[in-house]
Amino acid sequence: MGRECTPHVLKGLTMFQIAYDYDTVWPEDQPLKIEAHFAQEIAISPTVARRKANGFLAGYIAMMVSAGQPTLILEDALVWRIPAVLRLPTFGEAGILGTVDIDAKSGDLQPLTPEQITRMQGVARALATHFASSPATNFSARV
Repeated sequence: MGRECTPHVLKGLTMFQIAYDYDTVWPEDQPLKIEAHFAQEIAISPTVARRKANGFLAGYIAMMVSAGQPTLILEDALVWRIPAVLRLPTFGEAGILGTVDIDAKSGDLQPLTPEQITRMQGVARALATHFASSPATNFSARV
């Protein structure tokens, strides 16, 4: 089962949305009744998880990669799943390279394999190259 939470700050309160992976067959041509119960202690806030992810992403993936909005995932262990977002100075968000997981109880980063790191770095290079060679970014093409 998984639930996702996206934090939003409203009048000093952190609010988040919960989405729930419900393992059942949807009845054909009928509404689905969902019953769920959520009772867990979450020691690590989405803000702290995002900071930890940012440190990892800048140090191991690329300086222009930062953490997106954390999503709380309820599986065997509670984790904040955080997208790794490539942000380019002239474009802003260029794409999502993958995700990193932060344990929601301990704050530990769940290690990525060398292959996952290499894949994220490769996607970042490909996106940066694409946007750098795009006619919209070529100054001489705009003049």
